[in-house]
Amino acid sequence: MAKDTNKLKTCFVVGPIGDDNSDDRIHADWLFEEIVLPVFEQNFSEFIVTRADKNSNPGRIDEQIISALLTSDLVIADLTNLNPNAFYEIGIRHTIQKPIIHMHLDGQRIPFDIASFRSIKFSRRLPSDLRIARDNLMQFVKSVLNKDYVVDNPVTFSRAKVEFEK
Repeated sequence: MAKDTNKLKTCFVVGPIGDDNSDDRIHADWLFEEIVLPVFEQNFSEFIVTRADKNSNPGRIDEQIISALLTSDLVIADLTNLNPNAFYEIGIRHTIQKPIIHMHLDGQRIPFDIASFRSIKFSRRLPSDLRIARDNLMQFVKSVLNKDYVVDNPVTFSRAKVEFEK
């Protein structure tokens, strides 16, 4: 039975994608296909999960990405390899103060501006690494979907400080 897409929520995945068969694409596919998709298929079936390169609609790619960032119920951002496009997209999401979950490949450093916010570390070295990453992502998604969840990022923090000072 097909899902009624009008009632589904959206999760947009951002991060380094790279060219076909590049190391970035292989990494992006591992994260998307073996961590993110299984978590949502098994636990959050009310979501459609997508990534920029999975969009086959004609039109401007940058406009489609920004629209997805602005309208998606949830964004998962891969910080791996410090991709400039991914950080631009994270900045947009932070600015509109909507839920975002940060992830990164274990062993990589996160930039100072967002290092104080939790990020799911993941690895692809052992099969158990994927299970651990899926479990961690499932817990983060559950937290974000909780009705009491409050978006917290550098922009929300700064806006609150400015409002307090007024």
